[in-house]
Amino acid sequence: MGRRATYAEVSGLHVATEPDREGEFIAWRLAELLGSIAKVHRIVFHEITKTAVEAALADPTEVDMQLVEAAKVRRFMDRLVGFRTSKFSRSWGLKSMGRVQTPTLGFVVDKEIEREAFVPTPYFAVNAIAEGIEFGARFHESADDDAWRDDKGKFNSRRTFDGDLARLANDSLVNARVLTVSTSEQKQEKKRPRPPFTTDALLQTAGSSLNWTPAATMIVAGELYNAGHITYMRTDSTRTSGAARTSMKEYIESTWGADHVGAGVMGPKAKGNVQDAHEAIRPTRTDVVEPEELSSRQSRLYKFIWARFAASQMTDSRYERISLKCTVDGFDRPLAGSIAWRVHTGWEAAYADITRKQPRTEPPTFDTSVGAQLDFDDIDDNPELIEDETKPPRRFRQHTLVAEMKERGIGRPSTYATTISKLIDREYVKMTDGSLIPTDSGRLLWTEVATMYTETAEGNGAKVAFLFSAAFTSDMEERLDLVEAGERTGPSVWHGFVAHFKQLHGLALEQKRSRPTPNQVRKFLQVVSRRTEAEVSELLGGREIEELSGAEISSLIGQELEKGSPPATEKQTKYVLGLCEELEVDLKEALTKVKLEDIDALTMETASELITQLREIQDELPRPTSEKQLKLIEREVGKAELSEQEACALVELNAYDELTGGRGGTASGLITILLKRNNPGGRKGRRRRKR
Repeated sequence: MGRRATYAEVSGLHVATEPDREGEFIAWRLAELLGSIAKVHRIVFHEITKTAVEAALADPTEVDMQLVEAAKVRRFMDRLVGFRTSKFSRSWGLKSMGRVQTPTLGFVVDKEIEREAFVPTPYFAVNAIAEGIEFGARFHESADDDAWRDDKGKFNSRRTFDGDLARLANDSLVNARVLTVSTSEQKQEKKRPRPPFTTDALLQTAGSSLNWTPAATMIVAGELYNAGHITYMRTDSTRTSGAARTSMKEYIESTWGADHVGAGVMGPKAKGNVQDAHEAIRPTRTDVVEPEELSSRQSRLYKFIWARFAASQMTDSRYERISLKCTVDGFDRPLAGSIAWRVHTGWEAAYADITRKQPRTEPPTFDTSVGAQLDFDDIDDNPELIEDETKPPRRFRQHTLVAEMKERGIGRPSTYATTISKLIDREYVKMTDGSLIPTDSGRLLWTEVATMYTETAEGNGAKVAFLFSAAFTSDMEERLDLVEAGERTGPSVWHGFVAHFKQLHGLALEQKRSRPTPNQVRKFLQVVSRRTEAEVSELLGGREIEELSGAEISSLIGQELEKGSPPATEKQTKYVLGLCEELEVDLKEALTKVKLEDIDALTMETASELITQLREIQDELPRPTSEKQLKLIEREVGKAELSEQEACALVELNAYDELTGGRGGTASGLITILLKRNNPGGRKGRRRRKR
């Protein structure tokens, strides 16, 4: 082995953390820690390829302090809001709140409320298929007084409220079995390719086409990036390098011909709070349609990334379309339909191996001129009379929620997936058949708790500011972007935010104190559970619990606690019963440990004491080693460079499967020995930073 270099021989250090705000923040911290050893250079690359890394090493830079400032302020904001509001929310038995997490939950809850308030609009429709073309009866024009419109006023010519009119159309089609062309118009249509993937676009495509969650998509994208197959996968930008575009166009020309090479699509000009720090997501090697040795999932995602970038550098696809209006005997209104065929593949050639359904490529062989007659296809339910009603708006799926976050300007490429995962993990929303549905906790948080962080105007009560509104959150994101761009200082944005947050948090606390929280109600009912209804009513002064203020009910709880320990909680009682069953201990025998004969006599204090004693018995019983213990043992054994047999000999055993779990088990003993062996000096206390 080669000799290790000493600190004195190190002439410079290169830091290559991820090319975003958080990555720049980490680079800055490393520079702070390692700067005493040698000069620290910041290098940035957006793809893990030899060319990109060599170019970065050849042109090192300094840490971008504007990015660092933006990352600091964002972190401070998230901690301030997260810590304070999460503590606030626990009075309702909720787990957490967050600057981005809570507004995102709001989208899901508001959608559910919209669905519940939805009033369906009935309609009739009539369709018929002739020569493979689906025709629909056009019942009304938009100016008609009886035109069909949904609950939002949207017009649809192929729907009607008039059931008799729909039945007349259907009966006429059943009798005729043929349509006569009254107008025929042919024109060319173009379909433009879309720009290369941004993070949100990738998550939406993977969700709709592969049925993947954002979290799963980001894992696979990260694997592709780390293997050097794609550029950095967290980005808001649609721009790409000139060299990559040129290389892709050369591939397109050699594969499909010069007539497939386009000018290149960049997407709409960035607006609002969009970070344009680095490229869109694209393949690093444009001529590699599918790298070798990819897993099935990696291959599927890579194909979409490659096709999307290739398509962005190709020409429009072109179609010819014939739009027809037809008549039928016995019905005085037209039926409309169309047929299209592709005349130039363009960018769609890049998707040939991905798209299952291929478009028609030949013009119709049947007559489509005015006066021609089109026979009905011989299939079931042709024509078809439809009687239905409009459906409520669809619930969000994970990828459509990402689209909403992007549209409303909250979250970032690095937080889309984690934000949604938090909502699910904390049981604010649940997944049912792929749809996101708010739980009772989620609805409580958004409709009752979050709304307390609202400032209203005096007089008319109009909402002036709402901490968890999408607009408020988006505005904060824009201010962070100004810090990143050097147009605002970090301290100015931070202090402005703190002042506004303190005001809103104060308003929330005032509202909280004005009425009892669910936790206070539960605690009050617990401490008075052995009192009669008359005694409780007297204690409340004849009022209902909800009529008291938070301070009043807190005072009553304190008074009751001064009289002695309250009855055991339902949770404590269940835990005692569960431990007795697990340990096969008779309940009456267990109660004697706290000098009681009846479980109903347990107080919170005696229940806690009994649980402690039963847990001690539980810990003394042999049990299997937990997976967590075994993983820790294997890790520490590896550090100590011991074999399994050598490690187990330390507790007079031969193999891992002989270890026992629990606090008093041999697995715990072995862990203690290994930790002391691997860290003989113990854990050093943290030094205070000099100011």
